Amino acid sequence: MDQMLFTLPILPGKTQAARAFLQELGGARKQDLLACNQVLGFTKEMWALQQMPQGDFLIAYVTGEDLGHAAEQFSAAQGDFERWFKQQVHEVTGTDFNESSSGPASEILADTEI
Repeated sequence: MDQMLFTLPILPGKTQAARAFLQELGGARKQDLLACNQVLGFTKEMWALQQMPQGDFLIAYVTGEDLGHAAEQFSAAQGDFERWFKQQVHEVTGTDFNESSSGPASEILADTEI
């Protein structure tokens, strides 16, 4: 099982838009997100908004089989939900998920389960 954690800085003035995006993912678009995750092979996807003195950030945690391949699939995906999702992320962070690599994922140094 692969896992990936990454952080995206929120553009100045876009925190409320980021919050609305995440709320929509967990609400009105949750079924679309679940369907997309099933196609990509994700078993878990978690998003958070972190406020720091340096600015606000979106933090994502994803688990699944072959996340590298899933990232490539998502970059190429052009369904209605995928285009909406990528547009929202681009508007609030400036990150383009249409690119096959939007930067390195975090290096997970400790992982403990009980």
